[in-house]
Amino acid sequence: MEKCLISIIVPVYNVEKYLDRCMRSLLRQTYRNIEIIMVDDGSTDSCSMKCDEYAKADHRVVVIHKKNEGLGFARNSGIKAAKGKFIAFIDSDDYADKSMIEKLYTALLNNNADTCFCRYYDVLADGTPVQAREDYQKEKYCGNDVKKLILGMIGSAPDKKGDVEIGMSVWKGLYSATIIHENMIFFPSEREYISEDIIFHIAYLEYANTVAIDPGFYYYYCDNGSSLTKSYNPVRFQMEKKLYFKEKELLSRIFPTSDYETRLNKSFIGRVRRCISQEIFSDSDRISKKKKVREICSDEVVQTALQELRKQKIGFPKREINLLIQKKCYMFLKFVFQLQNKLL
Repeated sequence: MEKCLISIIVPVYNVEKYLDRCMRSLLRQTYRNIEIIMVDDGSTDSCSMKCDEYAKADHRVVVIHKKNEGLGFARNSGIKAAKGKFIAFIDSDDYADKSMIEKLYTALLNNNADTCFCRYYDVLADGTPVQAREDYQKEKYCGNDVKKLILGMIGSAPDKKGDVEIGMSVWKGLYSATIIHENMIFFPSEREYISEDIIFHIAYLEYANTVAIDPGFYYYYCDNGSSLTKSYNPVRFQMEKKLYFKEKELLSRIFPTSDYETRLNKSFIGRVRRCISQEIFSDSDRISKKKKVREICSDEVVQTALQELRKQKIGFPKREINLLIQKKCYMFLKFVFQLQNKLL
């Protein structure tokens, strides 16, 4: 069987420090029949020039220059331009194993699948790669079982240690261009929804027939200190609430409420804990911090989710921290998060 064209979409915005590392990993892919679509999202550093240089040096590189609209819309521009039968998404401040595309494509063919996921490394600030924890139940998901992947990305079962079972990021997968184009599946703006990837996955996986899971670790997600989900954002809690409501809206069309509600509440409260932690460690004055944390704790959506989770067997210490949030105990929350930070 002749190898088909695979499109790799690379959004680029002010990542001159990391772009060469990313592109080296893609240009050296053992699977050669690729097009690399570099979407320059209005970069103000040297990235725009670098993109053009890569296009001149390798005919497989295509460059799109556009005004700055964010990661989600940059990916959409790449989707519209993609000519490949399958599509991969790579973030320009990360990098991939040189065999990643070949491994994903081979697993996809061997399983007669339309989609394939691999595992990934979290690369620490000092460059150390650590295998990310993901709890896949199968090596191949078919038919209605594909929807179990959505549930794993939404949240974990009550007795599980983590807040989610499967990472929801798109950069570890190979996706059917046919499914994407025929069903008009695009990314929302991360400026509107703090996690555009989970919205994409809910929409995409509803139409996927077979998803293969390659056990290999082929993607390197780097802690560069600039991620939207890690840096302090004063309106992050409101964005998390907006995402929560959007997820409920989308999931209600696919699942009975009982299938997803506990998982969604568990992951939402996990994100609430991170919001509280970021407020506690922010540069705001003590009075402002206390006020903001209590506002988050008192929020009706938070209190309702916590009340529902009290019926579940949530493990220690999250159960106790959730109770502190429910009781709005600012000083104890501050102590717990400061203690956790010292132990990390």
